[in-house]
Amino acid sequence: MSDAGIEALMRAAARVKDGEAFSSDLLVQEGVPVTLRLVLAAAALAASDRPVNKKSVTTTAPAARSATYRDHAELLEQVTTVLPALVQAQLDRAGSGASVTDLARQLQEANRIIQKERELRQRAELERDHVASYARELHWKLKDEYDTIIREKSEKVRHLRPVAERPASDTSRD
Repeated sequence: MSDAGIEALMRAAARVKDGEAFSSDLLVQEGVPVTLRLVLAAAALAASDRPVNKKSVTTTAPAARSATYRDHAELLEQVTTVLPALVQAQLDRAGSGASVTDLARQLQEANRIIQKERELRQRAELERDHVASYARELHWKLKDEYDTIIREKSEKVRHLRPVAERPASDTSRD
């Protein structure tokens, strides 16, 4: 790759950044070589956790499929087989986050745990309601008996009798 190819790519990138639509015409106008487009497309696909195959690379590049297969078959084979490993190694070194697949798995696991916790909470609420209902019922059944006991205690008269004084010598035993 020449510096001219990199410069052409940077000019195209600047145009896209300024709001111009990304297209094959834009890359052709700036003179971005097809080989550079193929490598960049394969790297982008690998980094975005998408399948890297000949069709997806030529579609993403964008490049004419038949001409690319004919003129750059060896490079196309290399970028689809070797480049994803390099991109993954660079991402690992950079400490990239989890892949889409990992995130989807984590989300499913979290949803499963949330559902399980909701079911446990629902069961606990039903059990709590049952126990509270039992306690209310028992309270109403025993209320009359309890009121009777309290009333009898308050009405009960206790007869007090005087206690004789003890001699002074007996106080030492206490």
